[in-house]
Formats: sequence, C-alpha cells, structure tokens
Amino acid sequence: MDQLTCSTVWKEHEEDFLNLLRIPSVYQPSTVTENTPYGKPVHDALMFMKEQMDRAGFETEVYDNVCVSGTFGAGEERIDIASHLDVVEPGDHWDSDPFEPIIRDGRIIARGSQDMKSGAWLTFLALKRLKEEGFQPKRRLRLVYGSDEERTMEDMRRYVELAGMPEFAFTPDGSFPITIGEKGALMLEVEGDYRGVVERLEGGVQCNVISPHASAVLPRSFEIQGELSQISTEIQEYEDHIVLSTEGISAHASRPEDGHNATVDLLKVLRDLTGEVIFEELFNVFEDPYGEGAGIAAEIPPMGKLSMNLGVLKINDGTLYAQIDIRYPYGCTSEWIHSSLQSALPSLRVTMPYDDPPTLLKEDDPFLIPLKQAYEAVTGKPCGMKISGGVSYSKVFGHCVNFGDLKEETPALQHQRNESVPLADLYEALKIYYNTLKLLGGGTL
Repeated sequence: MDQLTCSTVWKEHEEDFLNLLRIPSVYQPSTVTENTPYGKPVHDALMFMKEQMDRAGFETEVYDNVCVSGTFGAGEERIDIASHLDVVEPGDHWDSDPFEPIIRDGRIIARGSQDMKSGAWLTFLALKRLKEEGFQPKRRLRLVYGSDEERTMEDMRRYVELAGMPEFAFTPDGSFPITIGEKGALMLEVEGDYRGVVERLEGGVQCNVISPHASAVLPRSFEIQGELSQISTEIQEYEDHIVLSTEGISAHASRPEDGHNATVDLLKVLRDLTGEVIFEELFNVFEDPYGEGAGIAAEIPPMGKLSMNLGVLKINDGTLYAQIDIRYPYGCTSEWIHSSLQSALPSLRVTMPYDDPPTLLKEDDPFLIPLKQAYEAVTGKPCGMKISGGVSYSKVFGHCVNFGDLKEETPALQHQRNESVPLADLYEALKIYYNTLKLLGGGTL
C-alpha cells in the first residue's frame, strides 16, 4: 500500500473517525452501571468500535463491558494491538469545541486526536485493508480496545484475566519509532484537616494532567495586600467572598517541560497572603516538578529524570485532599517515594492507591524485528529504541511496546487544550501499521 493509497483509504473512512472523536468518552461516574462500568460515553465509544469491527468481518467479543476485541487470522500464537478509547477531561480555553472535530491547516483538532483515537483507528484500518486484500495471517491478529486507560487500566487487566496473555503486543499510543521501556507510575493521595482562612479551593482537572487552572475562595473581610507573589492572579470580589484564580498550561503529567501548574502558583499566592504553614509546606514540596522539594529528585540512566505533578488539590468543609502523579526510573522504589513524601508533608496523611513499576524490553527481542522492518521500509530511517515517561497498556501486557502513531518530531499535545494531529502523520502511520501487521501475520513486504 503506497502513500497515495494510504491517503485514499484514510479519506474513505475519515468521517467515521470524526464520529469517533465526537463521542465525549471521558469517565462519567453519574452514568456508571453494571453495563456501563466507566459511564455511558466511554461505553458508547467501545460499542462504536465493535460495530466497525463487526462490519469489517472480524471475530468480535465483549469482555465484561470494559474491553472489546476483533480477531483476524488463525494459528496458536496471538498478537494483540491494544488501544484505549477513553480520553481525559478537555479542560477550558479551547479555540473550538473539543468534541466537535475540525480540520484546519492539515490537522484534525479534537480531544483524543493524539491520545489516542488516531492510533486506535489506524490499526483498525490497516487490518481491515489486509483482510479486504485476501491476506491470510498465520497468527491471530487481535485489535483490543479498552475504556479506562487514563485512570486505572483495570479494564485491560480484566481483559487479560479473561483472554489470557498474547505472545506479544504493541500499543499505538505515542510516537515512532519503538518505545521499549516506560518509567514507573504511581499515584499518591494526600488528606488532612484544614482550619485556615480559605473557605474552598479547587485546583486541577485530573491526576495525570498538569493543572490548567486553580481558584480559592476567601471571606470578604480578608484584606489583600501586596503584589500577590508576582504571579498573575485574577481577583473577583463579591458581596460575601473573594475569589482568587490562577491559570496554567495543561500538558501530560510526564512532561513538565510542556506545561505550567496553576495550582502550584496559587499555593505561592496563598502562602504569601495568609502566612499559613500548610501552604508554605505544599508549595515547597511541589514547586519543583522533578521532586527536589520533596527529597525525591533522581536522574538514573537509561530512563532519566523522575517527574512529579500535583494534579488535583481541593479544600472543602475543613478537609484538604490532593492527588499526585509521579513517574520514576529504575533505581527508585515506590516505597521510598511514598515514605519521602510523607516525611515532607508531616501534617498530612499520604497513601499510595496506585503503582505500576518500570518496564523495559531487550532491544534484540525477536518480535521487534517486524516493527523495525516496517518502520524502516516506509520512512527510510533507522528504527531506534527509546524510553518514555508516559504510561500505556504496555505495563499490563509486559511483553509489549509502544509503537507510534506520531512522527518522532511531531509536538506532543496529549492532555493539552487544542489537541491535534497532522494528517501527514496519519497517512504515514497507516502504511507503517499495514506493513507491521502483514509481517507479524507471517507475510512479506
């Protein structure tokens, strides 16, 4: 399938992809039921892909309404291509409706366009095209779609319990070439009593998103003096209260360099305005997104730096609650991180509800050969190996890599406002996946 054919195949199915993007597949607790365990919008996305795979003639299956699969081919060995259809909250300040995709300047703009409905759709198109051409895989090639990757990945763990482990898997949830390792990922929760002047505080949207905005409510009698720590702060005065708001730049929690944390800014403002120890303590811990203030800074080859994100902070009814996202390299342990954070926040209680240790495959793994060949045949570039701070379904499968779907030089816009994907990346990735699945199925280029 040449580049012209790839663009033609894409255009033939583009409207269906846009319809997938129109599904606001964010976890929605208000619509959680036995049949929709992560809410109706996410379930709608699952059923959309099942319908597409049914039409393509794949052998489909639903796993406890948390995952769906479509299988093509025969043989004892099974290769899984795992994608997630859930997305993070869009947040504010988009230039257009995040769930009404638009095509502008050669890009598709919508929440999920990069993370990761494009990869989910491209691998489906590639396998569909192979089937239509009469290709007969010597292995079972299985598309697997999950619905809670952005929160817990319990959806894919349940799938593995029911379906068993494949011989090998890859997930198109990042950028080319091949990501053979991922840092460890953990979530810490922080709780405690609060008896200060702040009546209410809301910061951030999700644990693994750098906080794009934060606000605090203070009593109207509170006197605001000074320059507010030289941080741009909106002040709204009402009859009985004052609202202080700060704005940041949302980005994926694993990439602090791409964003700016509004909640950390607000902590600095509140520290200087109120003089309360709790805000000084929190600001000192979270000011550095690489853990210096928490005593957990680490940079260990080959995985690099630890990163830390204060994703959510709330104060309400005398209670403080926070969620922290940390990505850590081999050489660190989650127990050390947990105990260090507890020592740095002695007045609060720190718990660790989620931990996924680092993963790393060997570069000479034989299952990587087809991926390398497919990538090099399309791009003409050597297929290197890299390590990511992101978290993907690779952690569930173990014998799994992250492979595409963006060009290596394309800016990462996951979890950011105005998330978008270049059409040129999609055309090239479609050809790479077509070749990859053909080779994994026992064919030749």
